Amino acid sequence: MTRFTRWRLPGIFEQMGELLVFIIVLLFSTLLHAAERTVPGDYKTIQAAIDASQPGDTVVVKPDTYRESLTLRSNIVLRGQETARTLLEGNDDAPVITADGVVDARVSNFTFVDASVGVRVSGSADIIVAGNVFHTGKAGTAVMTLDSAIAEIINNTFYENGTALSRESDGVTVRSNLFYENGTAIASADLTENISYNGFLNNDDDGPVGTHALLNKSLKFISIDDRDFHLRALSGGIDKGDENDTDAINGTRADMGAYGGSYADATPFPVSGLSVISDGADSVTVKWSANFSYLAAGYKLHYGSGKNFQGSDAAEGVSPIDAGKVTSYPLTGLALPTPAGLSAPTAGKPAPLHQALQIAWSAVSGAAGYKVHYGINSVEEQKIDVGNSTSYRITGLQNEVIYRMAVTAYSQAEYYFGVTVYDTTSNRNESVFADESIVKASVGPVMQSPLSNEVTAFPEALEPYPDLPDEGCFVATAAYGYYSAPQVQLLRDFRDRYLLTHAPGKVFVRWYYTYGPTVAHWLDAHPENKLMARAALFPLIVIADIMLNGSLFYLASLMVLGALLVTIAGLISCKNPYSIPREE
Repeated sequence: MTRFTRWRLPGIFEQMGELLVFIIVLLFSTLLHAAERTVPGDYKTIQAAIDASQPGDTVVVKPDTYRESLTLRSNIVLRGQETARTLLEGNDDAPVITADGVVDARVSNFTFVDASVGVRVSGSADIIVAGNVFHTGKAGTAVMTLDSAIAEIINNTFYENGTALSRESDGVTVRSNLFYENGTAIASADLTENISYNGFLNNDDDGPVGTHALLNKSLKFISIDDRDFHLRALSGGIDKGDENDTDAINGTRADMGAYGGSYADATPFPVSGLSVISDGADSVTVKWSANFSYLAAGYKLHYGSGKNFQGSDAAEGVSPIDAGKVTSYPLTGLALPTPAGLSAPTAGKPAPLHQALQIAWSAVSGAAGYKVHYGINSVEEQKIDVGNSTSYRITGLQNEVIYRMAVTAYSQAEYYFGVTVYDTTSNRNESVFADESIVKASVGPVMQSPLSNEVTAFPEALEPYPDLPDEGCFVATAAYGYYSAPQVQLLRDFRDRYLLTHAPGKVFVRWYYTYGPTVAHWLDAHPENKLMARAALFPLIVIADIMLNGSLFYLASLMVLGALLVTIAGLISCKNPYSIPREE
């Protein structure tokens, strides 16, 4: 019988093996549980995402402006999705980010603005602040390190800060940054160690510049106003960062500043300034502003009938089209969809105003916009494109002159156009679609609906009593309680069509505008008299309806009312047969 002997490692080696297994398990456990937590996707605030994070997690903040005072935690990464468009704003006098007693954490790819302190690090170790832009203001301190903190401040751009970096320990490494137009670039007393490969220009006080410094070389940023601190061609700082570090964007020696080094945001800045010129047929020319980054290689033109840009009808090709390094591009032969037939809008009665008329109309399905037609002798004398609105105030009119008005709807094929920029790298890093990178435009011939019904009205110089909710029928509004009462509208129509068309009527209206508000306010203060006021107005309402509409109901009502009044008058004038004669 053969016996197999089981070999065992000596005790010390066995313990080392167990330790190695533990480290491997811990490493894989950390990798397995590491997660990305997005703001504002998974969490409403950045701090909520930080608080929920486990060791190894990354908090990714989407482009927007955030105003929080954040407390950093150990073993996490906090980064912006796009450096230039993910802004962290100061909240009163508190630092934007505080790292106190934190170990192994990173803050990258943000733009810090309008803050007393951007990042404050104290009593912490292995903190990396990289790939950020700091523009805190002339009274602000961008980065402050205290209490022998151990940190790396690498590949940041510091612009217009009171103090860019306040440093109290040689344990803070300062490398591959750009310091531009700050009060003090590095406030570090006599500490000069671990400062290297930084660029300095137009600071009031550079402070210790360390080794391999780039001094007084032109820093050509793309657009400081847009906070786009990508470097232009021939700018100082290109390939001048740490010679032992490479750019995440193009793999060459690190550039100085926020868009250099291994933590650089590789997303190009979005394209802006889009405009579309249509020839009125089936062709357009799309124009945009240039991206002057030294890494910009060209542009892609996206088009289609929706924001998904699924266009395939242009003669130049299917969306997206590689337009090359140009800033305008034609699209021809678009197979424009034919807009559906449009029905005519229905115009309502215009409201008279001083030297103006307010007109409203019904919406029409499929309409892209509306035109108001008006004039004194014809609705075709003037036309105004009012866009996609269903009401409009026509101004600059003559008071007491009757205007004729109508409305048409129109429709036109609509396309969306977008432009992205891509870089020279093998990855062809491409910008995203920001709002300024997309434009919607009407293309091709315009289809117009028939004219709406024609309405007439004239502006009025008379102003209503300011505290009343109507535009002239003061007593009637007070008597019936609301402006839209049919009796009130009937009296207004009677005023417009009859009283204001001749001199005596205008005199009466002016007299009524003078004394009507007083009576109306008295009725509001004494509501028990409103029934009496309605009775007094009833004959006028009957007459107005007969003259405006020829109403048989009101004609009969008027006859009954007349007969009743005659009967009452007769009874009053007759002697009472039952009265006792007075003695002479």
